[in-house]
Amino acid sequence: MNFNARNPSRTGGRKSKQYAEPVNNTYPSYNMYDPVNNPNMQSYEHQMNNPSFPDYQMNAHQRHYPSGADQGFSIPSQFLNEPLVTNVAMQYGHTIVGQGKQLVDQHLEKYVPVSRLKYYFAVDTGYVSRKLALLFFPFTHSDWSVKYEQDEPVQPRYDINAPDLYIPAMAYVTYVVVAGLVLGTQNRFSPEMLGIQASSALAWSLVEIVVEFLTLYIANIKTNLKTLDLLAFAGYKYVGIIFAVLLSLLLRKAGYYIGLIYSSIALAFFLVRTLRVQILPESGQSAYSGGGKRRLYILLFVAAIQPIMMWFLSSHLVS
Repeated sequence: MNFNARNPSRTGGRKSKQYAEPVNNTYPSYNMYDPVNNPNMQSYEHQMNNPSFPDYQMNAHQRHYPSGADQGFSIPSQFLNEPLVTNVAMQYGHTIVGQGKQLVDQHLEKYVPVSRLKYYFAVDTGYVSRKLALLFFPFTHSDWSVKYEQDEPVQPRYDINAPDLYIPAMAYVTYVVVAGLVLGTQNRFSPEMLGIQASSALAWSLVEIVVEFLTLYIANIKTNLKTLDLLAFAGYKYVGIIFAVLLSLLLRKAGYYIGLIYSSIALAFFLVRTLRVQILPESGQSAYSGGGKRRLYILLFVAAIQPIMMWFLSSHLVS
C-alpha cells in the first residue's frame, strides 16, 4: 500500500501535522539579520544602544573598532602620552644609540685612526694662510721646534710647525683640477685622462711614503714621526706643483721651470729644517756618532726626493 502524507484517509483516521511550505520555492522576504524588517533584530539593536543595558560599554567599544581589530594587543594612546613613559622611552633610545656608536667607534679605530685624523685636520683660516706663506718663504722662519702639551703635540691651529693633512688634501684636489684645466687648453682633456692623473698621483705618493717608512725601519732609526706625519710632509709638494703649472700658463716652459726650481728649493729647505728636529739626535750629541750618520742621510734623502717627484708629476702637463 502506498503511503501518502497528504491524504488523511491513508493514515487510519489520524490527522497529520501541517507544515508551511515555501511558496514558489522561496523563503520569507525579510532578512533575519536585517534590523529594519526583522522585529527581533530591532529589539536587539534597541538593547545595544540603551545605556542602561549591562553590556552597553562593551558593545560601544565593539562598534568603534572593526571586526578583528581588537583581537591583537594594542597600547592605549593615553599610556603613550604619559610624560613618565615618554621620558623612559627616550632615555632607553639614547642609551641604545650611545652603545651602538661606541661599538662602531671601537671597531673603526682598529683600522682607521679617527682620533688621530681629527688632530691633523684641526686647522683654521689663520693657520692655513700662515702655513702657505711658510711653504713659499721658509727662509725667513727661525723657530722650527714643535710645541708639546702633556707629552702630546699641540694642534696645528696653535703651532705652525705641526704637520697637518688639510693643506695636502686640498692641494691634491686642486692639482687634479689644474691638470684638467691645462689639458683642456692643449685640447688633450678627457675624463679618462683626469682619472689617470688622480690615481697616478695618489699611487706615487703612497709609494713614496712606503719607501720612507721602510728606510727608517731597515736603518733601525727610532723617531717621533708617524705614518700620517710622512703623509702630510709628502703632500706639501702639491702646493709647489700647482704654482709651477699655473705659472706655465703665463710664461710657457720658462715659467714652469722657474716656478718648479724655486718651489723645490723652498720645499727642500722646509723639510730639512722641520724634520731635523724629528730625525737627528738631540742637541749635545754628534750627528755622525752612532746612528746619527744614518739619520742625516735619511733626512737628505727625504728632502732630495721631493723635487724629483714634483717634476715627475707635472712635466707631462707642460706643452
